Amino acid sequence: MKIAADKPDSNILFLLLTEIHLSALPLYSNMPLAITLLIVALSLWQFFLIKNHRENPGKLIQILLIIICFLTALYSYGHIFGQQPGIALVTLMTILKLFETKNIRDCYIIIYSAFFIIASNFFHSQSIWLILYVFFIVVFLVATLITLSDQLKSMPLKSRLSMASRFVFYAMPLMLILFVLFPRIPGPLWGLPDDAFAGRTGLSEEMSPGSINQLISSPAIAFRVLFYNEIPSHRQLYWRGAVLSLYDGKTWRRDDAPDSAQANIQYDSDSKNIFRYKVTLEPTRLNWLLSLEQPDIDNSTSSEHAYHINREAMLITRNKITKIINYSVSSQTSARNQALFKQEDYKNRLLPVSKNQGNKNPQTIKLARKLFQSSDFNTQQYINTVLAYFQNNNFVYTLNPDLLGENAIDDFLFNSQRGFCEHYASAFTYLMRAAGIPARVVVGYQGGKMNPLDDYMIVRQSDAHAWTEVWAGNHWQRVDPTAAVSPDRIEQGILQSGIERNRLPLLLVSNNELFKNIGFLYDSFQNSWNQWVIGFNQKKQNELLKLLGFDDQDASNLIMLLIGCLIIVGGIVSWFLLTHKTIEKDRVQHYYNMFCLKLKRQGFQRQLNEGPVDFEKRFYKKHSLSQKTKTDAMFIFKAYRTLHYGNKKNSDLTTQYFKKIKSFKIRK
Repeated sequence: MKIAADKPDSNILFLLLTEIHLSALPLYSNMPLAITLLIVALSLWQFFLIKNHRENPGKLIQILLIIICFLTALYSYGHIFGQQPGIALVTLMTILKLFETKNIRDCYIIIYSAFFIIASNFFHSQSIWLILYVFFIVVFLVATLITLSDQLKSMPLKSRLSMASRFVFYAMPLMLILFVLFPRIPGPLWGLPDDAFAGRTGLSEEMSPGSINQLISSPAIAFRVLFYNEIPSHRQLYWRGAVLSLYDGKTWRRDDAPDSAQANIQYDSDSKNIFRYKVTLEPTRLNWLLSLEQPDIDNSTSSEHAYHINREAMLITRNKITKIINYSVSSQTSARNQALFKQEDYKNRLLPVSKNQGNKNPQTIKLARKLFQSSDFNTQQYINTVLAYFQNNNFVYTLNPDLLGENAIDDFLFNSQRGFCEHYASAFTYLMRAAGIPARVVVGYQGGKMNPLDDYMIVRQSDAHAWTEVWAGNHWQRVDPTAAVSPDRIEQGILQSGIERNRLPLLLVSNNELFKNIGFLYDSFQNSWNQWVIGFNQKKQNELLKLLGFDDQDASNLIMLLIGCLIIVGGIVSWFLLTHKTIEKDRVQHYYNMFCLKLKRQGFQRQLNEGPVDFEKRFYKKHSLSQKTKTDAMFIFKAYRTLHYGNKKNSDLTTQYFKKIKSFKIRK
C-alpha cells in the first residue's frame, strides 16, 4: 500500500494524542508521579504546537527530550529494564513520536504503538470492565486506521466507527476459537521480569506497625471461597498466610525451616471439624496460599498450581501467584501442629538487641518476668494473664495509633496503648519470648462475608489480620490478643469492631441495601468471569473438550482441530464479507442506487443503458407528481450529476444529497 507523504492535518494529530492517552489511561494510577507529570507536560506542549500550527522542535531538542525521558524513568524506577519502566518509556516515546510526525506513515506507527500500550493494561488487571474498555479503544484505533486510509474523506465519523465495529465483530469468532482450542501449557511460555506484576495490594511477607492498618480501607477482593460442606462460624475463619519468626525490633519477617523439613500435623478422626472448600485467589505475587487451620492437600488440585505444606504449616507453591488461580483444600481445625526442632525452639525465642548489645524494650522484658512469675511459670496460665493485662489496662483498638520509637514494644505497652492488630500481635509475641516461650506472628485474614446472591464467601483486603502462635501443650496454639481488646472484631467482623468507620470501605459501612446488592451482583458476575475466562486452564479445557465429545486430546489432534475450526469459521466469515451488501467505495453512487431502488418499488425502474439525464426526463413524463416530489427529485438528480461527474469534495452538498435520498417519498 502506498502511503501518502503529506503531513497529516491538525484534526488527525489531535486524534492521535487523544488515543495515546485513552490507551494509557488505566496505567496512569500505577505510574510514578514524575513520569505522569512528564507525560502531561509533553502532551500540553504538543497540544499547543498543533493548535497554533507551529513547527515541531528541531533534532537537537528532540534528542534532549529523549534523554530527559530516560533519566526520568531511571530516577523513578532505579533502572530502565523491566515491565514497569518499559511501559512508561513506550508511552513517553509514543508521545515524542508526535514531535517528529511528518507524514501518514508516522501516524500508523503511533497507532500501532497505542495497540501495544492498550494491551499492556492486562499486566495490572483482567477485570471484565477493563476488557470492555479495551474493546472500545480497539474500535476507536481501527476507526482511525480507516480515517487515514480514506484519502478522499468520503466517510463520516459514524460510518467509520460502524465499519471498525464490524471488523472487530468479525474477528471475535476467530478469537473465541483460539481461546478455547489453543493448547494450554502448564506454566508460562517465557519468563517475565521481576516487576511484571508490581503494584499489587495485599499482605506481604513482612509486618511492621501500620503495614496491615493501611489495608483496612481497601474494598479489593483478596480471595473468594466456595465451601463444599458446612460453613465455619465467624470465629473459626482464620485464613492462615505467612508465618513470621524473625524480628529486628521493628519488622517481623519470614524465616522458614529448610524445604527438607517436613510438617508434623497430627489429624484426628473428628469429621465435624473438617472443612472442604475451593479458594479463588487474586494475584498476590507471593509463593504462599491462604487456608484455614490446619490444611491438608486435596489431590484434585491442578498440577499447574500444585503446592505442599512446609514445616510452618504454610501452603507453599512452586511459582509466585501472578494470576487468578483456583485450589482446593481440606482443613481440620482440631488438628495439631507439633513441629518444633531445637533450632526452631531457639529461633522462636530470640529477642532483638540494641546497638549497645543490650536487649531492646527492657520495660517489656521486666513486665514479662513479673507476669510469668505471678502465673507460677505455667505457660497456659501466663497466656491468660497477658490477655487479661490487655483487657484491664485501657488498651484501645484503633486505626490511628501513635508513632512508636526505637523501643516500639515499650512505647506501645506503657505509653501509647493504642494500636491495630499488628501492634497487639507483635507485643503479645514479644511478651511470650521474653518469658522464654517460643512464639511467632502469623499474618492472614480473619472473617469473610457470604454473597447472598451466590453460594460463596468474599474475603476482602479490609479483613487482613495478624495474630500469634505460641508453643503450649506440646503444639502450636493460636492466640489472638486482638480478641482480648475487641472481641466483636473476631465474633462479628471488622465492621462491628468499634474502630473508626470513616476508614472502612464504603461498601461495608453503607446502609443502602440496593447499593450492597448491586455490589454483590457485580462480584457474582466477576467471579463467574474469573472461573470461566481468566481461570480457563488446561484442566478446564480438557473438561470442555470431553463435554463436546473430543476424548482424544493429544496435542497434535488439538492443533489439527484448531486449524480445522479456523479454516471453517474463516471461510464463513469471508463468505459473509463477500456476499454481504456493504456500502460501495463511491458513496455518492451508492446513495443514487438507493434512490433508484425507492423508485423501483413505486413501479418506475431505471434501464441499464439509461443515464441520469434521460432517466430524469422519463420519470417526469410518466408520473403526475406533487411539486414537493418534483423539487426533491430535481435536487437529487442535479446533485448526483454534480458530485459524481464534477466536484466530489463538496461536503455540504454531499450531506444534503444523502439526507434528501433518505427522506425521499413519491407524492402525487
